[in-house]
Amino acid sequence: QFGDFNNTAQCIIDQFISSGQAKWVRQSGIVMLQPHGLEGMGPEHSSARLERFLQMSADDPDYFPPESEEFAIRQLHDINWIVANCSTPANYFHILRRQIALPFRKPLILMTPKSLLRHPEAKSSFDEMNENTHFLRVIPDVGPASKSPNDVKKLLFCSGKVYYDLTKARKERNLENSIAITRIEQISPFPCDLVKAECAKYPNARLAWCQEEHKNQGAWTYVNPRFDTALNKSRTVSYVGRPTAASPATGSKMQHIKELNQLTEDSMAI
Repeated sequence: QFGDFNNTAQCIIDQFISSGQAKWVRQSGIVMLQPHGLEGMGPEHSSARLERFLQMSADDPDYFPPESEEFAIRQLHDINWIVANCSTPANYFHILRRQIALPFRKPLILMTPKSLLRHPEAKSSFDEMNENTHFLRVIPDVGPASKSPNDVKKLLFCSGKVYYDLTKARKERNLENSIAITRIEQISPFPCDLVKAECAKYPNARLAWCQEEHKNQGAWTYVNPRFDTALNKSRTVSYVGRPTAASPATGSKMQHIKELNQLTEDSMAI
């Protein structure tokens, strides 16, 4: 069905899944697949309420853990659950595999956009799932922009299926040398070490977070203060996306397309 209907299980999510380990010292490795994504299907078929899961994540937005080889595993150990939005089959495979391979158990909340099931660009080589491969918390841009990082004018951070809308818009406008797009696959715990490194790679670029959800929904309110912490407030990250709204999505297909066009237009503005 649709992730929108997880609100009928909100008491179970609140009472047991998000806080079970803290209250009863009982670990759970449950995986919740939440169909999520604005695809023109209307307000009850678009949002798994990503913002609610992130709001219940127990990591401190003002704390940057000491950097070490154990940074990623320490973050996972200290958090109450993991929230992710994978954009490739390989990363989806690896995050499920990691869920079993971890030396402890944490609930995994996965946003799973339906349109990526058949999207021609959402594909992975088996080489990305072989030995010596692993889950990527952040997927950096590996296109022309990454070859000349000092010339990049804008660095876009995003998560999930909106990445494919952004790359399509960038290609149509011949901006592949000017705009870099970095995917944050694991949203919580926030990969501040990798975000910091990505921003340092593009010293002259304006930074922006782009999401398809409305401004008061999605990941923006969660990632915004964590960007500040990762960058020590030395650079600002602007918002690109739909404005605030009470409804998760419009019920009009034409309005949906209009909003998507505006989103891509704003994201490609240099």
